[in-house]
Amino acid sequence: SVPGFFHLLLVTASRNMFVDMLPARLGELSYVAMLNRGYRVGLPACLSSLAISFAFDLAALGLIIAALVVHQLFSLGVEPWVIGTLVMVGLVFAFLLVLLFPGLRWATRLIETLALRLPGAAGRLTARLGAFGAKLAGVLEKTRAAGILGRLVALSLGVRVAKYLGFYTLFAGVAAVAFPQLDTHPVHALIALISAEAGASMPLPSFMGFGSYEAAGMLAMMALGADRAASLLIMLSLHVLSQIIDYALGGVALITFAILTRAAVRRTAIARPMRFSWYGLTAILLFLAGAALLAVETRSLKKLGALQPPDSGREVRPAAGPGLEGLAGVEGFVVWSSNRSGNHDLWLRSLPDGALRQLTTHPHTEYYPRVSPDGRRVVFARSQQPWVSQRNKQPWDVVLLDLDTGRERLLAKNGNVPTWSADGRRVFFLRNANQLVELEVASGKEAVVWESGRNLGVRASVQLETPSFAPRGGAVAVTFRGGRRATAVIEADGAIRVVGDGCQLTWSPDGSYLFHVDHGGRQQNAIYRTDPATLKPELWFDAPGEFSHEYFPRVANT
Repeated sequence: SVPGFFHLLLVTASRNMFVDMLPARLGELSYVAMLNRGYRVGLPACLSSLAISFAFDLAALGLIIAALVVHQLFSLGVEPWVIGTLVMVGLVFAFLLVLLFPGLRWATRLIETLALRLPGAAGRLTARLGAFGAKLAGVLEKTRAAGILGRLVALSLGVRVAKYLGFYTLFAGVAAVAFPQLDTHPVHALIALISAEAGASMPLPSFMGFGSYEAAGMLAMMALGADRAASLLIMLSLHVLSQIIDYALGGVALITFAILTRAAVRRTAIARPMRFSWYGLTAILLFLAGAALLAVETRSLKKLGALQPPDSGREVRPAAGPGLEGLAGVEGFVVWSSNRSGNHDLWLRSLPDGALRQLTTHPHTEYYPRVSPDGRRVVFARSQQPWVSQRNKQPWDVVLLDLDTGRERLLAKNGNVPTWSADGRRVFFLRNANQLVELEVASGKEAVVWESGRNLGVRASVQLETPSFAPRGGAVAVTFRGGRRATAVIEADGAIRVVGDGCQLTWSPDGSYLFHVDHGGRQQNAIYRTDPATLKPELWFDAPGEFSHEYFPRVANT
């Protein structure tokens, strides 16, 4: 029996979901199982239709890649690895054609001959295998004789084109919002999307393709000139959004299939008692695992922060409190990041007069400024794209600004949250969120001080945040996130002393106390002071008025 178009649509939508869920295209077996168990289609017909559709899907993919190569020949310049991909797809397609048509018939004859020579059970088993192969070869021959191969290519090509148009629309939407400077040329985008799909289909133990999809797509985008961080974020966003659509459609199709085929299954098994179904339990567990993993990945994406910058800020005077008048007699200045100019730049306010000066006008995001002990320089983090949320810890560089001359100097690529040594000769910063790096300002020489999972006694999944070195002794205050959440002091010998919860644990300039942010304030947060000997915190500051959600506290250098 041949199911109608609607029923085949249900099977195909469910199969797409399982193919995306399981590694190495193991989900293809769901197509065979649903047709065979749900619609009583013979196993040879199931396998032959699956094999033919896979082969001609490759043919359609080859035609699309060939079109991309032709376009590159006349406009952009050909990427050699794209030509290599086209050749590989062509060779695999040719191999499948030989294997399915003359190859299967030859193999069946060999098996049948072997069955006649084998004794007993081995001969009978081989004969059954040969008979099944003969049926499968017969079905394939009927398909070829039906004269539908041209239509198969056209249908496969139409499905591929529609699929990649949808993917490109999603890609362009994500890139336009989050990375407007990125090249969204359709040819470049399609090469990255095809590479990502190929990576997810590789025989790797990745559930739902997470990891392999992003890695392959990111490498393709980087080969075409895109930034690594932007490439990874875009591919992860595309994967999560497309998986939501895929699992929604596949889940509805699977439920509809189960309802429509339930009566048929009952009629064939009416004489059998009801029994526990491992298939049903496995399907439920896979669905729940997929939903849980999708929730985790979605949460991880949200942790990267907003994909577009907030509206420009403006200066607001508190309704209560002395304001700048309360700082009368205090001499010095404060440096901070503000987007009052439309972009997150660094600003300086003199005290006590309150004079305001803009320090930077770079089009990229700048934050986390730290003034040197002598008060003449500022080290800060600058994003590698125009807008990056501070929650995203990867695409940043460390920059040094001379306050007297206004000249800038790039200290380190791929660095974040820099801070000074007590003598002002070194800068410490984080790289990859798990390496604490020391840099000599004069020479630019770098050295990794601590790294999670290597010379630091925490797992590699533990992220480090906002490091602060003691002026003497080599101890560093740090916040743990990711695989562990805590504030702690790492001693010079690597011993870890946990302070507690909260964040932004920092040494005072003279090293006599620590301070950090934790809950317990009027608007949730407050600033706590901690004795470094006992590690016992006490409430230190909780601002009055409507601005009392404290973050990023600093103590004057002098």
